[in-house]
Amino acid sequence: MLVISVVHQKGGVGKTTLALNLAFCLSENLKVGITDTDLQGSISEIENFIQGIDLVPLEKITKKEELDYDVLVIDTPPYLTNRLHDIFLISDFVLIPTKAGYLDALAVKATIAIYKEALKVKPALKSAMVLNMVMHNTNLNAEVREILDGYELPVLQSQITHRVSFARSPMTNGIFNSEDERAKAEIVNLANEILTYLQS
Repeated sequence: MLVISVVHQKGGVGKTTLALNLAFCLSENLKVGITDTDLQGSISEIENFIQGIDLVPLEKITKKEELDYDVLVIDTPPYLTNRLHDIFLISDFVLIPTKAGYLDALAVKATIAIYKEALKVKPALKSAMVLNMVMHNTNLNAEVREILDGYELPVLQSQITHRVSFARSPMTNGIFNSEDERAKAEIVNLANEILTYLQS
């Protein structure tokens, strides 16, 4: 079972929407569960709108219960918590999404610090960053990517743009029920890049 955690301690970077759509994408060919560790319970609140993926309590993972899933996606809180270190240790891959903004990119440092601590215990743990909620055609995107390149963690080539269809997707059972083909392609490209990276 592959465990992917979506982590950034800063709020407003689109973690929950990204985690949901990544789970929906992977569920096309795999059995997928999603775990909501945010006290706000955003995913838990819309459980009735989610079809094709199961909501799995974190306790079932931490207790190492036998779970019949190919992939579990863990959505994490928009703040630093002691639980993050434990979540990293049960993960195989940590995806760090950030908006293309200076403060968002700088805030990644705290998440990377926790990742590096987890690496001491779990050297096989992999991680990468992805630009999320990207605005089109701005020099800022390149400038933020340059900041991220200085963190010694991979920055995925895939980018997720800022689209109304993504904002609506939690209430429509994911982006794949929309007519936004570009948004669908972005999530598919991201999922494929993550899986390729994990196999390398």
